[in-house]
Amino acid sequence: MTGDTPIAASLAYLCGMLYNPNNVTPEASPVTTELEHEVSDDLCRLLGYGARGWAHLSSGGHSANYEAIWIARNLRAVPQALAEHPGTRDLVSHHAPATLVNLGVDEVLALLDAASARDVREEVLRLAADIRRRGGLSDAKLLVARTAHYAWHKCVDLLGIGAGNTEWLEVDDGHRMDLSAVRNRVHAHLRRGQPIVAVVACAGSSGEGSVDDLDGILRLRQECEREYGASFYIHVDAAFGGYCRALCLDPAGDMLPYAEVSRLIHPAVLKQEVYDAFRALPRTDSATVDPHKNGHIPYPAGALAVRDRRLVSLIASGSAPYFGHGDGRRLPFGPHTLEGARPGAAAAAVWAAHQLTRPDCTGYGRVLAGCLATAQELHHRCRTRGVLRVMGREFRLVSRFEPDLNIVNLTVQPTQVLPGDDMGVVNLKVLEGLRADALADPHGQPWVSSNELASGDGASAGLHALRLCVMQEFDPPTLDMVWRSLREAISRQLAAVVAEPPAT
Repeated sequence: MTGDTPIAASLAYLCGMLYNPNNVTPEASPVTTELEHEVSDDLCRLLGYGARGWAHLSSGGHSANYEAIWIARNLRAVPQALAEHPGTRDLVSHHAPATLVNLGVDEVLALLDAASARDVREEVLRLAADIRRRGGLSDAKLLVARTAHYAWHKCVDLLGIGAGNTEWLEVDDGHRMDLSAVRNRVHAHLRRGQPIVAVVACAGSSGEGSVDDLDGILRLRQECEREYGASFYIHVDAAFGGYCRALCLDPAGDMLPYAEVSRLIHPAVLKQEVYDAFRALPRTDSATVDPHKNGHIPYPAGALAVRDRRLVSLIASGSAPYFGHGDGRRLPFGPHTLEGARPGAAAAAVWAAHQLTRPDCTGYGRVLAGCLATAQELHHRCRTRGVLRVMGREFRLVSRFEPDLNIVNLTVQPTQVLPGDDMGVVNLKVLEGLRADALADPHGQPWVSSNELASGDGASAGLHALRLCVMQEFDPPTLDMVWRSLREAISRQLAAVVAEPPAT
């Protein structure tokens, strides 16, 4: 996933490093803190969160996702705290216990505003923390797709949600979260009054680049609110795919019609269902987006954005006595983020890249359209020119599914399966061989990454795939060279595997 970084971004990063700014407080970073606020506005515009939203940079998608679920978990304890506090219990007395544990995000925030008006907000939040400490959310569920990033296993352990309360949902043939599986689990939990911390969707899963049906998940939430009077938090892991929403945005940050997007990005094709997901994203509650992925920014530069800035008060800490928090015009970063010290150089790099290449159809949209077109051409070549003849046998390079974004997953399979063929083992050995060659000759052999597929079609599940992240557009001669190099490297590894004596 390493691509060329824009010269302007790299220079801004280097210039920032000379002053070593720490964006935890403006006193330590008077310039780069202001640049991060401008980046925050850009990211909220990119994701559609608008003026009510708020974003900040982080070290990467790990910490951004942890912070989002930290917010969602803390939010889930607030209604119970309101019910226990003598000064606010009347605000929620009309809710049955089964709906109280799953109140909607906007309703909880409005109730906290009401608590503020009664001057008991901090008491309610302290009570919510006490409820969490005494196990008041011990049975709260987190729903995540099987294609989710490996960091989610760390997240549930770190936040005390636990593996037993994490439900890994099936995916469909396109490696998107299976909406019927989400519906079944959500309905079952809400009928029983089981707390749901969040439903986590992907807009560009890290292994496959697949974009979940965000519009369908949001419709499901509306359905549950009508049927049960209960709701759930929706977080989107768009670490990889968030910048791809620029394909659909005009310079003002508004969604372009689908026909106009198709015209602008031709010959790339953005699937209608991916466009629909990007159009729905502004109605989700939070999203992770990493500038150091499809933003092509030097590491570290992840980011978290929230639809409503009031959400971050749920994790806010008290003010440190040894620094201030700016002039009061902007929400300060230090008390409202998971990480303390954060490099201002990263903010300078993202800011500079955004000045050069705006996060809309005129800038990043054009860059990523080229990446998408290249990925789609690689998928097409596998379908039309993917035959490999190795030691008297014929194999095919298979692109496992038509990519949603700029990631392609390839496997090899024989046109005729012989006794003793185990394609799971063959693909794993091919990947291991490619890695070993790349380490031995980093400038002469293609670098690859791998993915273990988890597909609803059964045939792909558990299969090791060659994962290609297309981080730049290839012109025809370069694409021909890459295609030829890839075929030769895979054929060489296949030959070694086929030549192995049969296992006894």
